[in-house]
Amino acid sequence: MKVKLASVGYTNIDHLSKKFNIMYKLCEEQLSKQRHYDFGLRNILSVLRTAGTSKREDLSQDEFLILARTLRDMNLSKFVFDDIGLFLSLLRDTFPTLFPTTKSDIPKKYYKDQDIAIRKQMRENNLVDEPEWTNKII
Repeated sequence: MKVKLASVGYTNIDHLSKKFNIMYKLCEEQLSKQRHYDFGLRNILSVLRTAGTSKREDLSQDEFLILARTLRDMNLSKFVFDDIGLFLSLLRDTFPTLFPTTKSDIPKKYYKDQDIAIRKQMRENNLVDEPEWTNKII
């Protein structure tokens, strides 16, 4: 994890790699055992690649925020409903400085093109526009 984080431009590799490792260990231990959950090497590399892309898009952004957002965005859609709250709680515990209160959330990244396309499809199919579903789709 340290090598991959360094190779994609991160500087806080020691702290971030520990947080990432702890987060995935806690997920494996505490989330329900679902066949489609993947906390292995393939998922780790995918998250690190995406975190690197996000880092390069905005070099001034906080590295802890980028990694936490990437972990949330790349894993949340896979979880069954009962595990979502626990996962977000583990994320808050792993990155406590990003959450001033227990109700706060990592700021969402806005994907303009995807958001417009999703909302258009929802209107065309007479679906209810729920922000949680939009986030999960993205």
